[in-house]
Amino acid sequence: MNHSSNHPPTQPRGRRVSQRGMLSLVMLIVSVGALGIAMVGGAKIVHDILGTSNGTQIGVFAPIIVLGIAYGVGWLTAMVAIRVYGNLILPMLINLFMWVCLLGICYLYFEIIQRLYVQQYDIWKFFKYVVVMIAGLATLIGLHLIVEDHNLRPFSIPLIIMSMIQLGLTVHRYVFKGSEYPIYLLGDLFFLFGMSGFSVLMLAHVGLLDPLRNHFTNYFDRNSTSIRTQD
Repeated sequence: MNHSSNHPPTQPRGRRVSQRGMLSLVMLIVSVGALGIAMVGGAKIVHDILGTSNGTQIGVFAPIIVLGIAYGVGWLTAMVAIRVYGNLILPMLINLFMWVCLLGICYLYFEIIQRLYVQQYDIWKFFKYVVVMIAGLATLIGLHLIVEDHNLRPFSIPLIIMSMIQLGLTVHRYVFKGSEYPIYLLGDLFFLFGMSGFSVLMLAHVGLLDPLRNHFTNYFDRNSTSIRTQD
């Protein structure tokens, strides 16, 4: 007697979509999209601030807050996708985002150096330069914290080179060419010491970010364990 007609055919094994894999894919798309939006918006802000002739025309706080929200969404979803769901593609994309961010920072730094050299800026423009540079460096550090055991040392080399370029131009400006307004020296020294100090800390790898990284690792490891037990 044939019993096959009494039982419905079983579904082939191995074709069932993993809920964990699906969530990981969705988070990858969301994180890349949000981080991409934040990067493009940041480039637009840099272009507007560097390109405008009047420092009071382009706002700073509202655009940075909006882009900060987009960046926060991308950062959080990327962290969860990598640390909790074990996404293997996203770390490579985050590393690519970091190099793009570094290129943007170097471009911004170079343009700021030129404006500091010609000394044609007011206090409001200088304040915008500082805010945008801090936002760019914070973006780089935030991306660095997403990927476990990521090394920032290679990213410090271009910034150190840029700092040496600024040092040379500062010496030329105040020693060889001279300046009618020595007060501008404060702006040069602020960026010179700030960027060189940041670069040296990156190169030295002294572990200032280790407590924060360990906190994130422990938190997401607990959530990852609970999700695996549910699966």
